[in-house]
Amino acid sequence: MNTVLHLYLLILSCLTLTAAAEPLAGNQAFAPVSANAVPDTLLIGVETTDYAPYYHMQDERYSGMARDLLDAFLADAHLLGDYHPLPVPRLFLQFTHNQLDFKFPDNPQWSENLKAGLTIHYSQPVFQISEAVMILNDHQGAVRNVGTIMGFTTPGISSALSRGEITLTQVTGMEQLLKMLESGRIDGIYFNVRVAQEAAAKHNQPLQLAILKDIAPYRYAYHLSSIRHPRLIERFDRFMRENPEVIRAIHQSYDLP
Repeated sequence: MNTVLHLYLLILSCLTLTAAAEPLAGNQAFAPVSANAVPDTLLIGVETTDYAPYYHMQDERYSGMARDLLDAFLADAHLLGDYHPLPVPRLFLQFTHNQLDFKFPDNPQWSENLKAGLTIHYSQPVFQISEAVMILNDHQGAVRNVGTIMGFTTPGISSALSRGEITLTQVTGMEQLLKMLESGRIDGIYFNVRVAQEAAAKHNQPLQLAILKDIAPYRYAYHLSSIRHPRLIERFDRFMRENPEVIRAIHQSYDLP
């Protein structure tokens, strides 16, 4: 964890901690509770997808940039959070069945059919990201079959899919996508550009990826969402506005602007 962020959390603890806390499991985030507050444990639904540097599972613990940012918010709000990692389809089902307090990441465009009739509250953008069709640097020929993660929404290629210009293959993980791309079973992958490049560089046989020029990258944002807690979403937005130095330190610790 970045030194600035660590000091921020430490100062919060020293100012408000009134009693010793029990050690918590790896997917729990502790924040001290002030004397006048009722302790509250929030169930935060997150993805098991390896989406480093934004988020990933490390030794069965939800980790990465999103974890650091959400932990900082929980500390600032004097709340206790329990991270609940799930595959993307199950995460959407549990969230839309109102079994989770929060979901991260989320976007109003994702799984609109599952969200129909629900009032979902979204934070202001947390991370601005770019998605694109990525191909091997030496790819020859047309791109007909594109792979992505099961349960992902693919707004950047929705028009090409509806016109029948490409087909979509869905798999359970990034490593499987890279193996299929390497073997030629798919022509490209639709993914977050930064995440795909980082994963390709760490592949058993490092791969060099390029953005397919025929389809422009799609830029949008990751949000924190909730059905149950609109006021906490507002509080999260306030935390983001009032703590730019913490947000900047987290970004810098993962080499992101």
